[in-house]
Amino acid sequence: MVRLLMLLALLSGGVASAQVPAGSRVLRLEPIDGHAVSPVVTAMAVDPLGQVLVAAGDDHSIRVLDLQTLAQRQVLRQHHGWVRSLDFRRDGRRMVSAGNDGQIVFWQGRDEWSTAQVLDKAPAIACVRYSSRGDLLAAVGFDPQLFLLQPATARRPVLHCGCNDMRVVEFNEDDTLVVAAGRSGDVHCFDPATGESAGDFALHSGRVRDLTFMPGSSLLVSVSEDQKVVVFDSRQGRVLHTIPAGGGKLFAVEALDSTRVAVGGADNLVRIVDISRGSVIQTLPGHDGSVAVLATSDGYLFSGSFDATIRRWSIDQILQTPRTVQLPDPETAPQR
Repeated sequence: MVRLLMLLALLSGGVASAQVPAGSRVLRLEPIDGHAVSPVVTAMAVDPLGQVLVAAGDDHSIRVLDLQTLAQRQVLRQHHGWVRSLDFRRDGRRMVSAGNDGQIVFWQGRDEWSTAQVLDKAPAIACVRYSSRGDLLAAVGFDPQLFLLQPATARRPVLHCGCNDMRVVEFNEDDTLVVAAGRSGDVHCFDPATGESAGDFALHSGRVRDLTFMPGSSLLVSVSEDQKVVVFDSRQGRVLHTIPAGGGKLFAVEALDSTRVAVGGADNLVRIVDISRGSVIQTLPGHDGSVAVLATSDGYLFSGSFDATIRRWSIDQILQTPRTVQLPDPETAPQR
């Protein structure tokens, strides 16, 4: 059934008229460990030291790839379910993974990676994120709680989000705010130091799939199955833009610079959105399946897809390409 749904997702993608930018590079993941087909890519993270990209999906394995060549360095095996989330600690020597098997796995290494600690018996986990300082970990999944953990030490109190299908969690740059969202379309904000609520805000009419803080600002950008990108000022608690962005559900968002983000979704395209203008300014074709995850590092954008490929794009070339799409900014969405 899962594979059938993936096939339907592949077939539902729209046909784009834009050209694939020069300089893009593609890696197709090969089946391993007895799997008959290549894995869909639903989790990626880039080493802060700029050496490796890690990627994972429904074959339960984590591939460690050279950031420059995309050559496979190592395969990590600990999970026995779909891997949904990966993240690095700021020093680049620790990594965390989580997924449907309810395990949160801490890895250590640099040239070679090994298991450092395993936390199990959790609900299925959709997203794990280190705080900016790296001394705190947040996790959400199929449970109405946001879990705050201090790696290798005691668990901190859980925070209640009132939604039993949470999909994403993020810290802001100075770790004064942790934000979680999921099925309800609401964004739940907390002070990670005290656990006190900083407000709930209705940003979307569908399930929120990803969000990110813009560098050096209080602006949060979220994407949803309602096919919209929302720009939210987390300090003032108000929506700045609600931007329609495509012909399918949106699954991923990643900041490219202080005013532009990349978003990916079920129509197989990566879109570039100018959040200062509230408009989509460009589309990037190339994938043959839903774009499920995005990451950036050292001038590159990486996109992972249900088509079992990872594409690497030059951000400079993307932003220098003439604009292909522009949409007006509609009325601001309601808030509470």
